[in-house]
Amino acid sequence: MQKRLNFTFHVFIAASMLCVLASCGKTDFPPDCGAPLCQIETYVGNSEWEEGQVVNTFTYNSAGNPILRTRSDVATGNENETYRYDAKNRLTDQILHYEDGSYGAEFREWHRFKYQGNSDRPYMDSFYTNGFIGAHPIPYPFHPMMLIVIYFDYDHAGRLIGEKSFYEDNYAWYEKTYIYNSANNLAKQTYNLVNFGYKDTIYYRLYDDKVNFLRTNKVWQLLTRNYSENNVKTASNYNKYGLPLRFPADNTELVVPFLDADLSDITITYKCK
Repeated sequence: MQKRLNFTFHVFIAASMLCVLASCGKTDFPPDCGAPLCQIETYVGNSEWEEGQVVNTFTYNSAGNPILRTRSDVATGNENETYRYDAKNRLTDQILHYEDGSYGAEFREWHRFKYQGNSDRPYMDSFYTNGFIGAHPIPYPFHPMMLIVIYFDYDHAGRLIGEKSFYEDNYAWYEKTYIYNSANNLAKQTYNLVNFGYKDTIYYRLYDDKVNFLRTNKVWQLLTRNYSENNVKTASNYNKYGLPLRFPADNTELVVPFLDADLSDITITYKCK
């Protein structure tokens, strides 16, 4: 057993605004209504583990979906990320790598998302570790990749509320649950290492009344495992769409969830239509 350890311009705008008013009653643009009005360009903050500032920069395709995340602190555990999509613009691959993500380069993690029928929510993630990048994961010679399978569960609103992970021999790894409150914000997250006797719970109690920046793209919601309406902290300022621009450092010890970026004194820049 191996070692265990995402018509015209005016008609488009009119339809978009109708969707906003119908589904939210706010000034945001829900990702499920179509292309967002704003895309995250940079996510900058101070690292708890390294001295100095960390810069995350994002590149998007013509459909408005992210295709590349580059970071200034690339290292093991801090990889760049490439995202791939199918013909329906559904996230199929999240590849964590050290270089530019081109064919032949090495990857550290590769997540392959699977869908059932026309659903836009993946039901499974096949998670590979260490190999070469191609049309699919390529193992190192004489060194088989470790494969982990993760199954997802959603609620009636399409929010991910549970996941169960197994090694390729069907040995359970972990289970997670995500519980939302009546304000549609994540209230509690549980974590259970099934066969190791370890459990943990994270509570989220304080939210602002503005638009969660993760809602600019459903890929960010899936990969961050957070579909909250609002932000877990109050920003010092917001743009005209209600999106946060800066989360200053404070003494609350509240972490702003975004991918795997564990940063403080955060500044976010957007490209908006």
